[in-house]
Amino acid sequence: MEKSSTQKYDQSAEQFAALNQVKAQSVRARLCRTGSYFGVVPVKLANGRLAWPAVQVAK
Repeated sequence: MEKSSTQKYDQSAEQFAALNQVKAQSVRARLCRTGSYFGVVPVKLANGRLAWPAVQVAK
């Protein structure tokens, strides 16, 4: 998934995981191993946290 100027990156890993019906640690682990969560790449904020878009992933 490519970054789009219309997408808002305002979700935490917990919120993104709940939207996709998985555990937050599963999202973090997949990001660490592959660099994305099934094509979705978060934005790193200035405080070091990750901001995820509000999208559901089709696996």
